[in-house]
Amino acid sequence: MPAQPRVALIDIARTLALIAMVIFHFTYDLELFGFAPQGTMASLEWRLFAQGIAGSFIFLSGVSLVIATLGGPLALRKYLRRLAMLALAAAAVTIGTYFANGPAFVRFGILHLLFAASLLGPLALRAPFWLTLASGAIILGLPHLANWPFLGDVRLLWIGVTKAPMPGMVDYVPLIPWLGVFLIGMAAAQLIARLGKWPNIAALIDPTKPLAKCLSWPGQHSLAIYLIHQPVLFGAVYLARILAG
Repeated sequence: MPAQPRVALIDIARTLALIAMVIFHFTYDLELFGFAPQGTMASLEWRLFAQGIAGSFIFLSGVSLVIATLGGPLALRKYLRRLAMLALAAAAVTIGTYFANGPAFVRFGILHLLFAASLLGPLALRAPFWLTLASGAIILGLPHLANWPFLGDVRLLWIGVTKAPMPGMVDYVPLIPWLGVFLIGMAAAQLIARLGKWPNIAALIDPTKPLAKCLSWPGQHSLAIYLIHQPVLFGAVYLARILAG
């Protein structure tokens, strides 16, 4: 069975999310080394910007999971390879931030969330879009709908509604509510598939054009860029700090 062709619009959307992520982390590093005012990243605007970036990646991952099945059943080998890459990358982030950030290391960040969502998402592939959408909306609303006294153990922080005191973390993207964003992305893709509009969307941008290839390439390698960009930015700003005295 031929592989489902990539949709350039989705790849370019992921590229835009990567650009936003680089801007965010570069500003974080500037504040860390004294080039930006202290408290910059704690402002409401930057916190909303960070949530928007995370939401974009998670939503697009939900869309991509559905697109991967448009030509037939989910390719098991490719799916398992992606799961393994996500698991290794998430472990690398946890270990790396443990040594770099100490107690503020990443216990359950966006890569951990994407790994868990990729495990759970296939359960909704055969569901009608309205059920996937409703499930996503409920998960988004769960933190505001009830108290969760039985989730009082900090070891359950990956769920997202624990009432235990939370340690400081440089990245925290729990299942609740972020799995809801993933499911809403799936629902959007399922609705488009039901309406038969994916060929129209794929035809909006010719993926063979040089500009489209250039804009799509980062989005096609988002995991590698995610892992590499921050060490590069951190090192560059650190070097600038040394040169600036």
